[in-house]
Amino acid sequence: MKHLLATLLLLVPTLHLAAQKGLHINEVFEGKVIPREALQESYIKGEGLQQYKLKVLRTAKFTATSQQRDDVEARFEADTKTLLSDSGENRELERLGGHLYYAIVQIADTPRGQHLYLCYQCHQGQGTYHITLAYIEGKASLADLRKTFKKK
Repeated sequence: MKHLLATLLLLVPTLHLAAQKGLHINEVFEGKVIPREALQESYIKGEGLQQYKLKVLRTAKFTATSQQRDDVEARFEADTKTLLSDSGENRELERLGGHLYYAIVQIADTPRGQHLYLCYQCHQGQGTYHITLAYIEGKASLADLRKTFKKK
């Protein structure tokens, strides 16, 4: 019984990653682009998100160099280009100085009727960039997310 419980406890942290499997930005969440100790991560799932029509919210906040910012931005754009429909209703992208600084993009729908979104926000600091990256699952529309996640 102790072995079964230990095995289940080891599996729980990896179960939420299944939905993100195959996404380029997943390597950011795994600490392969930004060192894990430099990431401020959160993973929220459950009743606390119901008021926002969400099922899963996973975020990573970090400070990046220009090279790291370019890497994260390229991964984000690769995921949104290959998975997004052409409908303007499914995305909001804003650029500043040739770089992405704000985006909410619906990348897919699940068989259970959930929408999958990626969000990106980048603010320039003094020689660094403050980036927030989010993976979201839920029934919320892009309009719902705009109300919840305001531009800073």
